[in-house]
Amino acid sequence: MDGMKTIGGSSAPATAGNMKETVETAPPRKVLVMTVGEGTVEKLEETVVTPFRRSFEQGEWQRIVLLPSQKTEPNARLLEQRFPQFPLQVRALRRPKEEEDTDACFRHFDEVIEKLLAEGWRREDITADVTRGTKAMTAALAMAAMAHRVGCIRYITGERDERGIVRPGTETIIDVPPQRALQRQDVNLAAGYLRAGNYRAVEILFPGVPARLYEGHLKEEIRWLGWAAKFWGAWDRFDYKEAARLARRDGMPNRPPAMVQEFLPSDAQLAVLELLAGDAPPKALDNVAYCRALLADLLANAERRLREGQNEEVLVRLYRVLELMGQLRLFAHGIDSGNVDPGDSRVLSWVRSQGEEPKRNREGRYELAREKAASLLLHIETGLGPGPGREIAEKLAKLDWLGDWGPTLRNTSVLIHGFRARSRGREAELKRLLAGLAGFFCGEAEGNQALLESCRFPFLLAG
Repeated sequence: MDGMKTIGGSSAPATAGNMKETVETAPPRKVLVMTVGEGTVEKLEETVVTPFRRSFEQGEWQRIVLLPSQKTEPNARLLEQRFPQFPLQVRALRRPKEEEDTDACFRHFDEVIEKLLAEGWRREDITADVTRGTKAMTAALAMAAMAHRVGCIRYITGERDERGIVRPGTETIIDVPPQRALQRQDVNLAAGYLRAGNYRAVEILFPGVPARLYEGHLKEEIRWLGWAAKFWGAWDRFDYKEAARLARRDGMPNRPPAMVQEFLPSDAQLAVLELLAGDAPPKALDNVAYCRALLADLLANAERRLREGQNEEVLVRLYRVLELMGQLRLFAHGIDSGNVDPGDSRVLSWVRSQGEEPKRNREGRYELAREKAASLLLHIETGLGPGPGREIAEKLAKLDWLGDWGPTLRNTSVLIHGFRARSRGREAELKRLLAGLAGFFCGEAEGNQALLESCRFPFLLAG
């Protein structure tokens, strides 16, 4: 019956639930790309026809592309005539004497391979035979093959006569997968991505690392570069817990290769990360220490965004720095700006000075936004008299020193700071603003400069 099949001796509908389809994988479509040389004019049968026939027969090719010069195109046409059973195409160099110009050969061969890829041929199914032709043609095809990461590079060797030409009948075909050289290229590229701060690109280049173990002589470099991309990428996006987990290097070898030493965190960086990966305020063991570490990381992160040209992201982080600085200084006085006790004598005094009580939450506590927190801090520091704490409080309460960069309250959020990018065309000013805030933070307490240095990624190239 149509649509029925027999299961266990009975008929049943052939549904998706009980039908196991047999999917036939189409065999790979192989391409051979070959340079064509002169051979010996009086011995074309021995030096051109027979050797090429052996190359054609060494593999199952769905297309064979011959790359002669203008001078050797007649040899390619002869091969077309003699071997109609093979799918030959001739793509000769366009101008006379280009066979001695490596750049001209490369442009032509590069274009030929590019067209093959555009037609749907897979790069891993392309073999480039660099045996014949001039040295310039050989070098150019090898470069084009490597540039397009073809699956195989082929050359022919054998016993040579007094002229250095392989004797007919002694030819041996050597196929060399270029993966070893290409892997080195990828490793160097991955290191470059790390230095540019492009951590995701490394993960795309080497999917699955470090859990996946790659083959080859650079497998440990690949493994460690993948680890570094995940570690620094997690830290860069404020995922401290994931970065701290990766910092343990579970399953990683004890001795990293020399080339990845620059991507390993220092002991000081690991100490900051351990703090940031722990409980956040108000549950942190030391709320003030946590806030200082977070401030340092926000500033270092803003520096990285600035080098990438993400200027509005810089502003968002700087606004958070201003808010967090107020929270930090209040924590130093034993006050959590998000959970303020209305019965605290210092708070009562501040409320009376304001003439208006802040709105209480369900627990009857005050939750103070940046401006109110800065006002409370200034009130407390003023009562304590002149000193560094008062100077910091004054700067947080009155942001005139920021010029027009100061956060403006819009829809109750500083993150909504207008309808246009505020930093457009003002990159130099923004850089000075960031440097100024970094100096403001470093002056808040001894040791803040060291914290900031620990949150910077030293391997990054200068922006």
